[in-house]
Amino acid sequence: MALAIAISACGEKTDTPTSATSTAPTTILFSGTLQPLGTRFYSYTMTTAGTVSAMLASLERGNTPATNMLELGLGIPAGTGCATSVASNTNTALIPQLSEDFGVGTYCVRISDKDGLPVPMNFTIRLVHP
Repeated sequence: MALAIAISACGEKTDTPTSATSTAPTTILFSGTLQPLGTRFYSYTMTTAGTVSAMLASLERGNTPATNMLELGLGIPAGTGCATSVASNTNTALIPQLSEDFGVGTYCVRISDKDGLPVPMNFTIRLVHP
């Protein structure tokens, strides 16, 4: 009897539970000052393909928020600019206002004032990518 228990114990297989590996998304904040009718862009690198989302998180002068519409775009750096593949006219919001699927590589986010801000404004863009 003891031999049967020993043999069956040796034949048991213990599985170690495994969990799916998930990679947390990367969040980048780009901040600066946008001049009236100006454009700014920022580059970032993706090491994993996936969906990129961007939002104009804030636009203000001093501590006074502004509601001006600006163009927010995602694309590929081109020379001294950013050639956007997707763009949207937007004002500030804390939800993604723009998203696009990209592969591994270097990309950019661009903010432009098309209508003419009354004065230079401080802004923050929130970008999330895999």
